[in-house]
Amino acid sequence: MSDLWLERPGPGRTTRPELDRPTWIAYVQLAFWAWFLYAFGATQALLRDEQGTVRAVAALHGTTLAVGGMIGAVATAKVVVRWGRGVGMRLAAVGAAASVLIYTWPGAPPAVSMTGAALAGFFGTFLLITINAFLLDYQGQAGPSSLTQANALASLAGLLGPLAIGLGAATVLGWRWGMWVVVIALVLVEVWRGRKVAVFGTRGLAVHESEGGPFRAPVYWTLAAVTCFIGAEFCLTFWGADLLRERCGFGPAAAAASLASVTGGMLIGRLVGSRLAQRLPTERLLRASIVFALGAFVLAWSFTLWPVVLLGLLLTGIGIGIHWPLGVARTVRASGGMTDRASAAASISASVAIAIAPFALGVLADAAGVHTAFLLVPLLLVTALVILVLRPVPDVAAAPSPR
Repeated sequence: MSDLWLERPGPGRTTRPELDRPTWIAYVQLAFWAWFLYAFGATQALLRDEQGTVRAVAALHGTTLAVGGMIGAVATAKVVVRWGRGVGMRLAAVGAAASVLIYTWPGAPPAVSMTGAALAGFFGTFLLITINAFLLDYQGQAGPSSLTQANALASLAGLLGPLAIGLGAATVLGWRWGMWVVVIALVLVEVWRGRKVAVFGTRGLAVHESEGGPFRAPVYWTLAAVTCFIGAEFCLTFWGADLLRERCGFGPAAAAASLASVTGGMLIGRLVGSRLAQRLPTERLLRASIVFALGAFVLAWSFTLWPVVLLGLLLTGIGIGIHWPLGVARTVRASGGMTDRASAAASISASVAIAIAPFALGVLADAAGVHTAFLLVPLLLVTALVILVLRPVPDVAAAPSPR
């Protein structure tokens, strides 16, 4: 296996990702971060029941997660420039494991669980940025396909996470065991990685990015689209359980487990999307996926019969599954070669969306009901579609910005 650390994929004549050991390590780390992130949404109603808070207060867990993510996105560039991407990935993984333990501390008051959420956002975003940048750099022309493939595996983990939370909530295990799986997994992956972190990026790979000027205007439009994509996704994953409880009469455990319909759909969408991204222009693929997701969400929102609602959520997940990976790839393409900075900027946009959109939906739900508040989801998707139509990004990467 040692030679797998020394060779990277060729110069990019193919869009088929190279599945070597460093790539698999990145995939697995991303998958268990996704396990936490989607299980986090499933824990919100359960934690709210334990702590006896209203939805607006419970939604602050998502806000602190996102604020930590924004700080982490800013800090990532500095750490990567100073110590290298590989070292940064290790620090982020260890920090994320410790943060999950704080968030899930039994009997913790909201201040402690929010602190854990903030730290998880910080280290998790750090990990996400470095993984995205590594895969896009390491895989060359196969980067977008590799990133979509990695996010397909992440969706599988995101499917299992809510199921584990729901199973725990319905048994003597308790819901927390589903989160502690993440802690064990992140530690084991670092053992698997061993001491060889240079292949994931040394200091020299990132220094040139700190010397660039501001992004060009197209990058900011791609970031606006990413914000809409992530806002819609996390409204569904944070509050979907409440929608099922209100509209379908599900109990807490069943509603938490049923969020797997969204993440299961995202898994299907990313598996199919990783193939389609090798053959179709990504702009066309993204526009079609938004239209599909809008139609599917109308199905989920309009009915109270639980099989129809779950089918609608599954189809919505299929539609939104490729939005994050291809949205990040769009931002990197528009950036003119500033991979780490563009990945960090996309993560900041995602954190802004996670901070604002689910909190706004929670406040609206307290005032007007969950069903009405969920109209925020199609509003975000339509806004993203308008941006894509008016501000397209060519599939061919832009030339590097002058330095």
